[in-house]
This record gives sequence, structure tokens and C-alpha cells, in this order.
Amino acid sequence: MKTWTNTNDLARHLRESPRACADMREYLALLANPVRLKLLCALVEGPLCVSELMERVGERQSTVSQQLRHLYQSGLVAREKAGVRVYYRVNAPVVTETLAFLAGIVDRIPRGRDGGREG
Repeated sequence: MKTWTNTNDLARHLRESPRACADMREYLALLANPVRLKLLCALVEGPLCVSELMERVGERQSTVSQQLRHLYQSGLVAREKAGVRVYYRVNAPVVTETLAFLAGIVDRIPRGRDGGREG
């Protein structure tokens, strides 16, 4: 994975690679869904089956399964059958790195007087 430390290099890459912005938008759209984000956050701890994920994220089986399908088809999660259960796990370290990066950003955003985010 390329890490962009020089903003000029990043800007040039984005300018010269029309697909780069579209790819980033697709990745961020996957993370923008609240259920998918909760599922990924739960899976950072390790592999879980659908029933365990339902309990962790507080959603119905149909919702969890539907969102896991999106995450699996995108390549963000992998699945493995163990007996009658299917276990899901984060498929790439970049997913965990992205969540850690986003958590770091959120921690740095000032909170308003009511405890919520300003803006």
C-alpha cells in the first residue's frame, strides 16, 4: 500500500489517475453505512459469526447478512465456514488501519457545549 507523505505527489496522483477519486468514494461509501461500520468495528476484534455480530451491533439477521454481503463482495471482509456457521473477519490490514485513522480524527474534533460535534 502506498503511503502519501508528500502532498504534491498525492495531488499529482489524483490528477493523473481519474479512477483514484472514484475508488476512494466507493470505499468511503462502504464505510459511511452505519451498520457496515459497526460490523467492521466488531470484526476488528477477530472473526465472528452472524449471530455474534447481530448481538454486537443490535441489528436483525437480515440486516446483518445483507451488509456483510456488501462487505464481502467489496473484499473488505472474508468468510470461512466452520461446521454450520460462517465466520467473518477483516480481510485486509488496511481496513483496521482506516478505522484507527478515522478514530484518531474523530478524537481530535472539538465537541460543542452540548457534548456533540460542532458544525
